[in-house]
Amino acid sequence: MLSLVLSTVAFFIASYFAKRYLDDMGMPKGATRSLWIFCVAAAVSYLVAFIVDWIRT
Repeated sequence: MLSLVLSTVAFFIASYFAKRYLDDMGMPKGATRSLWIFCVAAAVSYLVAFIVDWIRT
């Protein structure tokens, strides 16, 4: 349960910072940008869940 909560929080934090990064770069909004943000946030979320599970075992 802890990994689910922490990975959800990590997803939203990662998506926020990915959006800010792409805004600073001047990348126009569109499907490619949204997909990139989702993939980065999902990867961070999976990594956080993996680390939490690894620590708890």
